Amino acid sequence: MNKRIVTQLIIFLIILILVSLFFFTYFSKNNLNSSVVKKDDFSSISKENFSNIIENIEYTSNDETGNKYIIKSEYGEILNENKNLILMKNVRAEIIFNYNEKIIITSKKAIYNTINYDTNFEEDIVIKYAEHKITSDNVDLLFKDNKVKIYNDINYNNINTNLLADIAEIDLLTKDLKIYMNNNDKINITYNKNVSD
Repeated sequence: MNKRIVTQLIIFLIILILVSLFFFTYFSKNNLNSSVVKKDDFSSISKENFSNIIENIEYTSNDETGNKYIIKSEYGEILNENKNLILMKNVRAEIIFNYNEKIIITSKKAIYNTINYDTNFEEDIVIKYAEHKITSDNVDLLFKDNKVKIYNDINYNNINTNLLADIAEIDLLTKDLKIYMNNNDKINITYNKNVSD
């Protein structure tokens, strides 16, 4: 009987060793590999399928005086550094004053702040207001300051005036306009006296 117990113990130990070897050989390596694969799959899914790109964006806001601000873009991306900022592409913005006058701003790119509505426009900017048209490289719409700052290669046109400048600032409350150049250069203004439609 003593031999029988020893034999059973040896068989049990051999089975235990075989099961352990089988487990460590197949399951722990497969688990490790599958967890690595899952991690790789998750990162590729998060970059491709769960991206932070939004299509057909539109934000609307009103101020206390009844003016309305609408900004639309074909698509945008929430910035990782600051979740309140959206990088927009192919942008159209409208400032509609309470007396129905409208300023339209279009650009290829803009960064829109969802908290204070400030917007920084870039690339191929066109601003239209009645018969006035302004093109520039940069426009900052600063609602907290009630100001529009236009800068870098400003070209202003209306019915009979063409103006080239570096910087222009518009006060949204008083509609005052300041135009100036960097380095005290002179503003280039062309006035056409005899313009016919």
